[in-house]
Amino acid sequence: MNYSVFTKSVMLILVLVMVFSMTACSSNGSDSGTKPVETAAPADEKPNTVKTDETITVMLSAEPTAIVALTGITDQEACVIEYANSARLWEFNPRDASIEMSLAEKYESIDETHYRITLKEGIHYSDGTPVTAEDVRWTIATSSAAGQDWAKFIDVENTKVEDERHLVIAYERYVPGWDVALAESAAGIYSEAAVNAVGGLTAAERNQPVSCGRYSVTEWKTGEYMLLERNENYWDPEYFGYYKYIKVMWASDSATRVLAIKSGDVQVANTISISESVNMKNETNVKTTIVPTSTTFNVYFNNTNGPFADPKLREACSYLIDSAGINALVNMGMGEVAQGFVPKQNVEYYHEFYEGGVNPYDPEKGKQLLKDAGYGDGLTVECVILKANLAPATVIQEAFRNAGITMNITTLEPANFVPEARAGNYDISIGTNSNGFLSPDNFKLVDPDQAFSTIGGPKITDPAMTEIINRAMSFDRAAAKQGWSDCIDYLFTNHSVVGLYHKLVCAAYSPDITGVSFIKRDYLNITELHPVS
Repeated sequence: MNYSVFTKSVMLILVLVMVFSMTACSSNGSDSGTKPVETAAPADEKPNTVKTDETITVMLSAEPTAIVALTGITDQEACVIEYANSARLWEFNPRDASIEMSLAEKYESIDETHYRITLKEGIHYSDGTPVTAEDVRWTIATSSAAGQDWAKFIDVENTKVEDERHLVIAYERYVPGWDVALAESAAGIYSEAAVNAVGGLTAAERNQPVSCGRYSVTEWKTGEYMLLERNENYWDPEYFGYYKYIKVMWASDSATRVLAIKSGDVQVANTISISESVNMKNETNVKTTIVPTSTTFNVYFNNTNGPFADPKLREACSYLIDSAGINALVNMGMGEVAQGFVPKQNVEYYHEFYEGGVNPYDPEKGKQLLKDAGYGDGLTVECVILKANLAPATVIQEAFRNAGITMNITTLEPANFVPEARAGNYDISIGTNSNGFLSPDNFKLVDPDQAFSTIGGPKITDPAMTEIINRAMSFDRAAAKQGWSDCIDYLFTNHSVVGLYHKLVCAAYSPDITGVSFIKRDYLNITELHPVS
């Protein structure tokens, strides 16, 4: 593993990236050898056991687009609200990719496509009406019709209610990780009667149906704030929401969110940049946390269309990409370099293809391989990315330029990026993979049968990968594990993927606040906040 020192050209790129100022939790910096802040969640003295009538104010990076996901709206800020104001059959534990029971008491596998769910006794909505198996079935059917990823492959017609506490969820085929999919923030359970009471599905996007979650949205003043109230009928007697009300505000500018914390107008703010966190390490009126996640950022070469259909070119270019240097740039020396595809925290399926788990960086070897493959006179490739991934793309662009490759970068907003990424209108792109998605979504990225229906990925159409995927999707756990291993070996033997770095998520908060944590897909959890004891 070569942890090379930045060259002068890369330092110029650093200055360039500083100007562009990345959004979300990606930021800019130097000095790969320093770790000025700890990458860990804030420590809590003991679990909260107090309820009050107090209000806490939280600031997000954008106004949520909906408060329920039943019509398919699941953007990041909406998911923060959807998690708080609903409950799922079970919850996802991001530390080890396990699930913990919530509305469900247990489940059992009838066979590889049928699962019997038993709901807990005495679970109710905020108005006291019981949560039933029919509510679960209706939520599944509604979410499936809306195209929700978590409900994909569910056989709605053959999903049957047995009684008020029991139903059998049927799938069209065996889906590894189906249980984790049901822990999505968007998989909150609602009743048809409650949704109809607020005017139907579209009206429910902005008008809270009765909730079985920890909080309910009681007011939404467009463009200003949203108010959530604690649900006193929440099923878990061991959960204590300290604040009766959570006031949610928003500001697109990260600096504005930080100033709101410093002024005392806001107590918690999400998606703070790493550079801001480092700069505030000596502040007394604001604290920050940087939390490592199981999400990895990877380079994807288009294996089917364009110049990277040539495996020799992919191999040569893989040696030109300095993953450790990019991690040092984007994560300011914190976080981990990623092998790519399956996150390291997935202990069941992860294995290291390269020694140390890192794609080797050897620009001289890369240049020689380019000549050997017939690209000594150079070539031009097209890179299409989300704007948030400009920093690593710019470093790769400079590395390619030094090897005689011109890489044009097109940055797009999500709405425009998605159709381009689905269609494979790129030679090279940067995307993510996460334990939060596990098998269904991760396999889609490399499944030849879905190569041009998924957002991004290496666009593999090789029948050999189809055979591997079929084994990896096996109901036999040992066969599935071997399939995963073979999939990883294929990706790196064929130089389809280059791992870059693990994502870090950042938040700022008042020094007297604790309970800052993150949920599935690395979204802020606003339901555990309380004062430091």
